[in-house]
Amino acid sequence: MTKRHGRLSAKRVGLAGALAIALVLRVFAIASAHATLVSSEPAAGSTVASIPARLRLVFSEPIEPGMAKVSLVVAGGRTVSLAASGDPHDVHAIVAEAGDAATLPPGEVRLMWHVVSADGHPVGGSFLFFVGTSAVRDTVPIPEPSTAPEATVWGPAIAGAPLIPAVLRGLGIGCLLALCGLLSFIAMSDANTDRASRAALWLSVATPLFLGLHLLAWMMNASPDHHLDSAWLATSMASTVGKVEVLRSGLALLPLWALALARRNGLALALTFPSLLVSAAVGHSAAIHPMWAVPFKAVHLAALAVWIGGLLWIVVRERGDEQSATTDIMRVSTLALWAVVIVTLSGIVQTLILVQSPAAVRSPYGAVVVAKIVGVLILVAFGAYHRRRLLPAIAARGREAVATLQSSVARELAVFCMVILLGGFLAYLTPPVSGDAHAISHSARTVP
Repeated sequence: MTKRHGRLSAKRVGLAGALAIALVLRVFAIASAHATLVSSEPAAGSTVASIPARLRLVFSEPIEPGMAKVSLVVAGGRTVSLAASGDPHDVHAIVAEAGDAATLPPGEVRLMWHVVSADGHPVGGSFLFFVGTSAVRDTVPIPEPSTAPEATVWGPAIAGAPLIPAVLRGLGIGCLLALCGLLSFIAMSDANTDRASRAALWLSVATPLFLGLHLLAWMMNASPDHHLDSAWLATSMASTVGKVEVLRSGLALLPLWALALARRNGLALALTFPSLLVSAAVGHSAAIHPMWAVPFKAVHLAALAVWIGGLLWIVVRERGDEQSATTDIMRVSTLALWAVVIVTLSGIVQTLILVQSPAAVRSPYGAVVVAKIVGVLILVAFGAYHRRRLLPAIAARGREAVATLQSSVARELAVFCMVILLGGFLAYLTPPVSGDAHAISHSARTVP
């Protein structure tokens, strides 16, 4: 009865957490800013005598130049694709050679662009400019594009974040953190670790699987037409973001080799760190003040690994003698307490680095941050309850108290999984830029 009640309670906690997250994201579902267009040559709404030989677009974030697409649409719907490349003098800008488009007839021209920022977010947009003189202004308007000019998303989305890539990222990182943490406690324990080692082996399989699937989902989401072909695969993997994602997925295979073939837990633990460190250089931390953001994110991930790994160790460890169980559980409690402190401090620093506008509190990004804070507070409450009520009972009630603690920790792990998934969504939501920058971007997209 107790085990069944524990499973039902865990399901209720998970369901309640999912509903709460969905509600928060729905309430705060307003537009957040990804890489935004801040200036262009020619400017939006301007009149030029002829199409410039070189068009230039400047964005609010560094851009992956190899993944940029620029095209011109003229009256009648004719589309001319331009060769785009990075500006060697500015990582925030791309340039496009007009080529044959320089001879297009006078009239309205719509410039359409699709870029991927340094944090991996795809964004598209368009604006009109006029070629010729007012005396020969073409009266045939260029039709609006069929897709929205803001961030382009593949598949279902929540508050602007693509659901499939975000969930796969959260699952991949969560499995990596759990694997690293669990192997750490296996190495520190003198108890029988057969059951925990089997759990670590399954995690070592799940980690590269989910990270590899996330890589494919990210490339699909970043594609202008959301299709994967050989050309886009090559372009994606040649980009900085793509190289880092491929490297992370490849490094995640090393612990699997160490556990499945070499059968050495210590070696597997050592081989989890490269993938963990590379994960610190993916996402917002790679685009916004990386000198500070990347190290703090690495510390944050390491502390999370200790925290979730300790909880998983309590659940999956063999039920040996009470003395051994008490020693392991007290070790987890102590290390988890320090992990909570480090996670909190590093999380605050990361938020201060990445959030560049007070408006972020009212954005989907801010909503997810608030949801994560609530989740962490729930986890802290679990930890306080275990430390004050359940741990002292182990000496008096023995295995019964250990079983009760394991059941409660399983529910805590359910909440932890929700927090990790929220981290996956944060990677696909960008804090709003300042009001002035967003206003400039909006003006650049306005049809004159």
